[in-house]
Amino acid sequence: MADDKVKLTGQRSAIREHIDKYNNFPAEHDKKFALKTIRNCQKQITKLLKRHSGWDKSWEDLWMP
Repeated sequence: MADDKVKLTGQRSAIREHIDKYNNFPAEHDKKFALKTIRNCQKQITKLLKRHSGWDKSWEDLWMP
């Protein structure tokens, strides 16, 4: 379970990092790559939260541009 908490924290951190990239990159292909990474992280978060239904959700879990 502690391992999953670390994974959850890491996925949310990656989302925040890629949101910054999405907002700051001028090229559309860079924005698409950042968004793809965000969506992949969100899928991993969904899997983790299904295993641990009592855990709190966060804004990163559902962020969309």
